Amino acid sequence: MDDRFRIDGVELGVDARRSSATLSAEGVLDATVVALGVPGSVAEWATVPPRLLLELVPVAFDGEGLGATVDQDLLDDLSFGDGGFSFSLSSRFDPQGRLAVLAGDRLRFTGEVETPWSSTPWRLDVSLGFGGRRRPLI
Repeated sequence: MDDRFRIDGVELGVDARRSSATLSAEGVLDATVVALGVPGSVAEWATVPPRLLLELVPVAFDGEGLGATVDQDLLDDLSFGDGGFSFSLSSRFDPQGRLAVLAGDRLRFTGEVETPWSSTPWRLDVSLGFGGRRRPLI
C-alpha cells in the first residue's frame, strides 16, 4: 500500500517532507499527514493542501486489529485531554471512521468528514508509512 491522500476518490498524493507519524510503546499515535496537492475538483477554491492531524490518539488491539474507531465518543475524549483528531482545510473538522496501524509501520484512516462545502460528507482514505523499528519497553 502506497502513501495516499484521497478525498472522494481524488488522489492528492502525500507530501513526505511535511508528513510524519510516531507510535509510542504505550500505543499512542501522533501524526500529521499533509496532501501534496490541493483538492481542485472537490474544492476548487482551496489554495493550501489539506491535512489529517492526530495528537495523542490511543490505539489498541480490538476485533479488527491495532487501531481505533474514530467516532464522537473518541473525539470527545480527546478534546477533554491534550489530544485531538481533525481534518484541516482552511478550518478544522472532525472526521469519523477507522484508524488502523498496519504491519510495516503504516497508518491508514478510512472514513468521512462533513464540511460546509458539500451537501454530503467527503470520503477520506489516507495512508502513510512511517518510522522503522520501535524499541520495546523492558
